[in-house]
Amino acid sequence: VGTMHHLFLAVHHMDKDRVVGAIGKGIPKLLLFCQTKRLCDRVARSLSDLRVDAAAIHGDLAQSQRERAMRQFARGELAVLVATDVAARGIDIDDIGAVIHYEPAKDAKDYLHRSGRTARAGRDGWAITLVEYNQHTQTRILQRGLRLPTDSAIEVFSNDPRLHRLEDFAADTAT
Repeated sequence: VGTMHHLFLAVHHMDKDRVVGAIGKGIPKLLLFCQTKRLCDRVARSLSDLRVDAAAIHGDLAQSQRERAMRQFARGELAVLVATDVAARGIDIDDIGAVIHYEPAKDAKDYLHRSGRTARAGRDGWAITLVEYNQHTQTRILQRGLRLPTDSAIEVFSNDPRLHRLEDFAADTAT
C-alpha cells in the first residue's frame, strides 16, 4: 500500500473544472466523483471543452459505452474519468494518480470508499476534495469523522502553479 495524501481545496464554483484540468497536467489518471449522473455529464463536457480528455460513466450509459470509457482510462487515453459512486464500483485500476471529490463526500464511509481507488500497489496517491464557500462546515465534520486535521481548506484558483505539483501544498498531507 502506498501513501494516501488528503488535500482539501477551497475553490469558487465557477473555477472548479479549470482546477481539475490544472491538477490533471501534473497527475495522470484522475478519477473524479460526482453525486449525480447529470453533473457527471456536465463536468465531462466542460473538461473536454477545456481540452482535457475526459469521459463520464454512470448508469444511464449503455454498458458498451461504460466499458469503452474504462478501457480508454486504463490505457491512459483519458486524463479524467468522471463517475458516480454506483458506476465506479467495478473500477479496479492500480495506477490512478488521484481521486477527486467534486463535492465533499456525504460521510466518512463514502469518502474512504471513493478514495481507496488510489494509493494502491505500493504507489502514492491523492484524495482531493473540492470545497465551495458554503461547504466548509460540512467538510470539517467529514474531516473529524476521518480523524484528519480540521484545517480549513486551502484556497486556490486555477492559475495556481501548485496544482501541477501537489507536493508543494504541504508536507503533512500523508496518512
